[in-house]
Amino acid sequence: MNCFSYRRATAADLPAICELGESVNAVHHEAFPHIFAAPGTPDRDAMHWAASLGSPPLERGREEACVVVAEFEGRVLGFVSVAMANESHSLLQPLRFGRIGSASVSKPWQGQGVGRGLMREAHAWVRTRGGQEVRLVVWAFNEGARRLYQDLGYELRSLNLACSLEDGEA
Repeated sequence: MNCFSYRRATAADLPAICELGESVNAVHHEAFPHIFAAPGTPDRDAMHWAASLGSPPLERGREEACVVVAEFEGRVLGFVSVAMANESHSLLQPLRFGRIGSASVSKPWQGQGVGRGLMREAHAWVRTRGGQEVRLVVWAFNEGARRLYQDLGYELRSLNLACSLEDGEA
């Protein structure tokens, strides 16, 4: 059995996160090329991923965003980005929650518990910041991710629909 370790990502992890992020983008581009950018160099999105690393906390343990990485023998196998949010709309109940931005596990390590571990770490991080739940968006074509999230207790709450106006009918 593999013994993975999990920790908060640092700037030194940025190249690995960029590479994993590019693989996620490639999968999404294949399903929806009219929405997602074509594959590029891993460093293309370095600024995006660097921003998701979070900022130094004003008070220890109070940061509002972070990336958690999974490692095995010093190699980053996957990551999950998570940020805190507060529901404050007058039509909804007030709620502090975590929002998963992106998650990725290197293909050879998928199905071996890395993603589950990353999500457990994200849940714990949200809990320590007063979050009452974790929310995420998963694309309908991504059946493997949907199964994982359902196994972890996520429930379907809404459907995000789109209508292309290019054909002139809508």
